[in-house]
Amino acid sequence: MAVRKPPITTREYWAPGHAACAGCGCSIIMRLATKAFSEAMEEKYGDPDAFAIAHATGCMEVVSAVFPYTAWKAPWIHVAFENAAAVASGIEAAWKKLGYKGKIIAFAGDGGTADIGLQALSGMLERWHNVVYIMYDNEAYMNTGIQRSSSTPYGAWTTTSPPGKYSIGEDKPKKWVA
Repeated sequence: MAVRKPPITTREYWAPGHAACAGCGCSIIMRLATKAFSEAMEEKYGDPDAFAIAHATGCMEVVSAVFPYTAWKAPWIHVAFENAAAVASGIEAAWKKLGYKGKIIAFAGDGGTADIGLQALSGMLERWHNVVYIMYDNEAYMNTGIQRSSSTPYGAWTTTSPPGKYSIGEDKPKKWVA
């Protein structure tokens, strides 16, 4: 007899009360990704809380941790724009040395990944760190005023690349970071 499994855990790691815009796609990603990790960690290690998050500066960091409050119900660290991969690598190496079981998740935007964080991400991948890296590509540095990133599509308007006679945005294809 088939048994229907609930579609997703009822545990919450992304709490209500954050300051994200209503319907924010990244907020939904944060909530569902942490739920999925909770289920995976429970299945693999018997502990739904066996994960930690390294979160680069960006929209979601700003809306999720307005001092003295936080929307996170999981081990979470705010890191600089460019070093989510480096910090996640360090946590993963420390957990391995200490014998901890679990998974490290790094969250960063397209600017913190494809531009100023590309070196740290490259190093993390080259050293084969066991980290899950999630890039939220909203196609510009939205947190700091809609500046163009290497992920901004051709012809898009940003405050640093307004379309016109001399500038029509990025004319190269997006960087292949996945």
